[in-house]
Amino acid sequence: MSFFPLTKEQQTWKDRAAGIAERVLAPNAERVDRDRSYPQKSLDALKAEGLLGLRVSEEHGGLGKDLLTTCLIVEELAKKCSSTAMCYKMHIEASEVISRIPTDEQVERFIKPMAKGEVFATVAGSETWTTEDNWTSSRAFSPVQKVDGGYQINGSRKSYVTSAGKASHYFFLCRIGGEDTPLTQISVLFVERDEIEWEILEPWEGLGLRGNSSSPVRFNGFVPEGNRIGAEHTVMSDAGGLFTPVLGLTYAAAYLGVGSGAFEIASDVGNQRYASGSRRLDAPVNQRRMAELATKIEAAQTMLHAAAATFDQGKLTSMLPILQAKVTCSETAVEVTQELMTMFGGTAFAARLPFERYFRDARAGMIMALPNDQAYDGIAAGLFPKED
Repeated sequence: MSFFPLTKEQQTWKDRAAGIAERVLAPNAERVDRDRSYPQKSLDALKAEGLLGLRVSEEHGGLGKDLLTTCLIVEELAKKCSSTAMCYKMHIEASEVISRIPTDEQVERFIKPMAKGEVFATVAGSETWTTEDNWTSSRAFSPVQKVDGGYQINGSRKSYVTSAGKASHYFFLCRIGGEDTPLTQISVLFVERDEIEWEILEPWEGLGLRGNSSSPVRFNGFVPEGNRIGAEHTVMSDAGGLFTPVLGLTYAAAYLGVGSGAFEIASDVGNQRYASGSRRLDAPVNQRRMAELATKIEAAQTMLHAAAATFDQGKLTSMLPILQAKVTCSETAVEVTQELMTMFGGTAFAARLPFERYFRDARAGMIMALPNDQAYDGIAAGLFPKED
């Protein structure tokens, strides 16, 4: 249940997403994980439902839904297949800023096609300090050269690009002007996959989220000036109130969905009776586990929903609720799945039940961008600001 009051429309979209997840995502989830296969069939189902244009305004042909509705949908998808939910979440994140501040040309080239499901985007942001996969959460974004009519990308290597090679467009974080451009002066290009050279450098072999194709990619080529999102150097600060809440809260929703999805399975399986007539949930220690986990899931969900609703109402005055919701939801997912692995013992460890998959997927929430260590730094800075 949800303790946060939802509107009738929000509940309808939550139920609609749950239906899609049950009909399409759930039957494919085990195969996606086992074969490390990209969940194209599941994503096609989301496209057919018009969900690629979820955050695109109605004026431009999209659904124009609020952030709380977005989080409800991502959570329901993640309950059944976290790889699908993460690919979809990255599309929402990648398309957010350009959907809010497009040029007239971008409306016609990108936004209206996105509303029709013809644009599927992802983020190309994570960097490496070396030619190897020495990834760090430090924000070291690719330098690009400004040339006549646009920008030249020269061998930029992005370490973890979800939907690598599958997405049609990349939200490409960069520094315009070269290596000496301050890291705070970030720019963004909306890079078209079919208009630039790109190379997947190695397959995605993640512990969890095995189907999301989060591979390192090297980019080369020319990007027209009309593909730049917002102003040079200041777009992220200019759009800070648009991008960071969507980034943080859709991550929170995805990982909370992993935890709540595993809990729902445990509630069903734990109630099934053995030949002796007993149930796993007859054990007092398991009843205590489930009661405690249910409480933590509801608390995390309420924090997430409250933060999203505050943003939707234009009342968000700090990033603290966003960061706190992200770490709370991801840590709750880890705790829930860890406890369920213990509760279901050898059967879970042998992967005869899906808890092992949920356990692996949940671990990603601690380290994938926005990493919890980085989020806690932001929380501390908000709680204890430095004096001038």
